[in-house]
Amino acid sequence: MSSKEIVAQAMRRERPSRIPVMCQLANGHTVLRTGVHPIDYFTSDDVWADCLLAMRALYDFDGILCHKPGRVHGIWGLVERADRDLETPTLHMADGGRIECTRNDDAYYKPPPGFRRPSLAELDLDDLLGWAPASFRAFQASKATIPISDPAAFPDHVFGTLDRVIARAGREHSVHGEVRSPFDHFLNIVGMEEGLVAILDDPERCLEVLDRTAEWSVALAVAQVRHGAAAIKISSPFAGSGFLSPEMYEAFILPFETRIAKAVREAGAEVYTHTCGAIGDRLELLCRAGVSGIECLDPPPLGDVDIAEAVKLLKGRIFIKGNVDPVNTLLRGDAARVRADVTRVLEAAGREMEGFILSSACSVAPPVPPDNIKVMVEVCRSFRP
Repeated sequence: MSSKEIVAQAMRRERPSRIPVMCQLANGHTVLRTGVHPIDYFTSDDVWADCLLAMRALYDFDGILCHKPGRVHGIWGLVERADRDLETPTLHMADGGRIECTRNDDAYYKPPPGFRRPSLAELDLDDLLGWAPASFRAFQASKATIPISDPAAFPDHVFGTLDRVIARAGREHSVHGEVRSPFDHFLNIVGMEEGLVAILDDPERCLEVLDRTAEWSVALAVAQVRHGAAAIKISSPFAGSGFLSPEMYEAFILPFETRIAKAVREAGAEVYTHTCGAIGDRLELLCRAGVSGIECLDPPPLGDVDIAEAVKLLKGRIFIKGNVDPVNTLLRGDAARVRADVTRVLEAAGREMEGFILSSACSVAPPVPPDNIKVMVEVCRSFRP
């Protein structure tokens, strides 16, 4: 069977002949290991697709996550100049903003002078990004905040990277797309601190905004399925217990991620949620969203999920993608530590769970030694459920 078929079996909560393995790689890890220029990585569909394919081959993963569908079409029309040779290569935008394309991390946005986010009351529900400078809108688009509510309304160039990867690898390997959670869109529009305070001070207005941002996530998710994505990851990093109580999760996360899950499954693909940190108190809530799977399940001390306990709770209900410690094992560990930890996870989940994909719990950090990832894959390949 192909890698694509094996991953599909796992996502359907079946028991494939071997355990599939695939990890999300931090952008900085990919830039470092491929040696591409970070500005090219940030702006070119061709370069990014080449990098994703090269990293899959380097680690022999069974799948590829296109954690954004493509690069921002026309972004060079907003650039006044590009400093490629700085320690941190930088795009200087015509409106005074900057996009810093780091050599070992993600890209970062620095707003123009006088930048101010509107208050919650000032937001126009019909044009939630209408207040923003062009550089901010472009950067948010690079993170998949695209204010389109109809899956058929996206220009094809939005999927420039996803289409290239599927064309070259989609027959043999499982290619996944991604959308931001509606809550993630919300926080990036109003600001992190302001957004978390707003859900206490004006919950009804927050729900109105989330209703609109959920439309964006649903539309982009369904559009990616139509372009051939085998699964959609919902990136929901701010929904763990470090940010929201279970009651807040039920009010501000669950209704909207449920809409995404329903739309993706009706479109014919699988869908899984990625929430970092401590989520042990909301695994039932995650299941109630109707997703096919859960990613991360960060182990202590990064999170609070014991994989054996999670298997008892989730077996037969949902697939698991995780949960090798990306810091203490993959970053700081040696080969022996990697073998021991990966074997422990495989014994607890790979042997017991119908529907398991081995992965780092969260993203593989930029400085993780490639040999540690290769050892993880080697152990997985030799394991038989």
